[in-house]
Parts: sequence; structure tokens; C-alpha cells
Amino acid sequence: MDHAPEAKFEEPTDNRKRAGFGKFLRPNTAYDNFMESQGIPIYRDIGVRRVQDLPRKPWKRMGGSGTFIQLLGTEGLWGCYVVEVPGAGALNPEKHLYEEQYLVVEGRGTTEVWVDGNPKKHTFEWQKGSVFAVPMNASHRIVNATSSPALLLAGTTAPNIMNNFDNTDFIFNCPYQFKDRFDPDS
Repeated sequence: MDHAPEAKFEEPTDNRKRAGFGKFLRPNTAYDNFMESQGIPIYRDIGVRRVQDLPRKPWKRMGGSGTFIQLLGTEGLWGCYVVEVPGAGALNPEKHLYEEQYLVVEGRGTTEVWVDGNPKKHTFEWQKGSVFAVPMNASHRIVNATSSPALLLAGTTAPNIMNNFDNTDFIFNCPYQFKDRFDPDS
């Protein structure tokens, strides 16, 4: 019976190369690929002094402009982004299978929340300093009530969900309604 020869360690003879040294890069996660596919900047650092100073680009999916914030040490656990809602405008309606919380950095407006198949919308107001959360997988739309742009900082569990399912169609189009989290009829 033939056996493959045993692997043998060979000491590097080139003094510039040492065994065990080198640059080992982490492969992209599904969330990394998702962020890159959105066409907006991704800010990666240990912290952010002022989110207002981060560069933003038009964000087709959201309908405003934004940038992702990936704080070092939170990769795969917590996602952040800044989104600018145009003056007297609104973001595109969306729903998703991850948790999302907002801090209003600048501006004033409303958020509409509803479930598919039910025409009843719940609307609440927000202003600078407000904190609010959107129920998981509930459709929602953020509306700016002023002529100046509004700026919101969002924190999400999107990295966990994206990395677990790696299927954006399922994450953004799942029909399941979490009535224990949001039931418009109660």
C-alpha cells in the first residue's frame, strides 16, 4: 500500500523570511460583503469623535446618504451606520430580520411602522437626542419633517443575522410577523 511521504519541516534559509511570521488576513464575512455591496464608505477604527464629520455617499437601498461604522473589536457582533435623511424627504420603506436602534444626531421627523397586510400605521415623532427602536421585521419608513437634512446613528444586530443566514433576500423579505414584538391590532 502506497503512503504519501510525511511532511517534513524545512528551516527557512533566507534570513529575511522567518517561519511563523507574516500577515494573516481575516477573510470577509457575509456582513463585510454586504457592507461593500452597498456602495457607501465603511469607517473602521477604534472609535468616532463626531459622526457628523464622517463622509457620506448616496445609499440607493436606503434612499438617503450614509456610511457604515465598524468599530474595531465589534466585528461580527454589532453594526453601526449613519444615515442622512434629505430635507423634507424620507428614507425608503424597509423591513429586516435584525434589531435596529436609532439615536437622532440632528433633525426632527417621524417614523412610520406597520406590518404587511395591515393598512394601520403607527407613527411617532423624534428630534435631536431621541432614541428609538424599530420592531424586528416590521416595515418602517423614516420621514424628515424639516427642510434641513436629519442625521441618525443606527446600531444593529445585522452582522449576526447576515453571518448566520448569508441570504439578503431572506433577511429583507421574510414574511414572518413577530406579533410578540409588534402587533398593530393590540
